Amino acid sequence: MHLSTKKSLFLFLISLATTIASAAPIMFKSSDIVFHPAPGFPKGAQIVLLRGDLSKPEPYTIRFKLPARFTILSHWHDKDEELTVISGTVNVGTGDKVDKSASTALSAGGYQIVPAMTHHYVWTSEDTVFQLDGMGPRTTTFVNPDEWAALIRKSSN
Repeated sequence: MHLSTKKSLFLFLISLATTIASAAPIMFKSSDIVFHPAPGFPKGAQIVLLRGDLSKPEPYTIRFKLPARFTILSHWHDKDEELTVISGTVNVGTGDKVDKSASTALSAGGYQIVPAMTHHYVWTSEDTVFQLDGMGPRTTTFVNPDEWAALIRKSSN
């Protein structure tokens, strides 16, 4: 390796190490986490963005707070998504239609990785908070968008 190439590589590594070392941790006290109505969801769904920009190619962390008996119809994302249950119970399943009898209940501490393009749904049996982590940009495509739109309209009445 040429001396100038070695020097450039060394300077790059020093710069990278300095950038990593100077990055401040992201921290929230639970009292600092404020949920807001989730746009594009039926009434009752709340959300908070903890990290990232969902429209950019960067890591994100969001939390959802859903009331009891709330259903997110079958949908998919173009990237893997990680789900961690904070409190309550999230019932998860795969397929084009919600089938509560084929769901798996994940209680507080439960974890799931949903691979990209997997048709999946969630529903709650009690008030529930769960966290989603992934890489943006984040997209959500509903298997039956008309059915989802009808749920939103119905919740607004």
